[in-house]
Amino acid sequence: MKKLILILGPNGVGKSTASAALLRALPNCASIDSDAMRMMNPARGKEVIAVQKQNILALMRNYFRASFVEYVIFPYGYHAHRKTMLEDMISELKAEFEFEIITILLTCSENENIRRMQNDGRNDERITYSIKNTRTIFDGLDCPKIDTTELLPEQTAERMIEILRGI
Repeated sequence: MKKLILILGPNGVGKSTASAALLRALPNCASIDSDAMRMMNPARGKEVIAVQKQNILALMRNYFRASFVEYVIFPYGYHAHRKTMLEDMISELKAEFEFEIITILLTCSENENIRRMQNDGRNDERITYSIKNTRTIFDGLDCPKIDTTELLPEQTAERMIEILRGI
């Protein structure tokens, strides 16, 4: 059965970077860069959100149909409208495919989170918004958690593989 590895965490925690490391380390997998699927101008609006959703769904469907793909890695910012969009996408995919969802939450200290966002070139307004609005939305989420504060992306990928082996 295919496995969707859903990698969640606050903005700037390193979901995309860790996912790229996991892609390099895990055989028979594919990764969906949700940031790339959302790159549009304008970046907001109901029609834009609908196109983003269809972009992600099309890629997931292609990967689920590929015989060699066992794992689909999906780092995702799970806040605001994206939470509902993810739930809708999973519902649509479950109507078409059998797959297991493995959710992994990445965390790091607030200071490290700020440092990473600064290194990514995010401005102070965006960093403040992210710290205020995306760090606590995962409180109480029942899934494996990895504190990446002191980890390199490759070490985070190793920990994710350990989680996958334990399931």
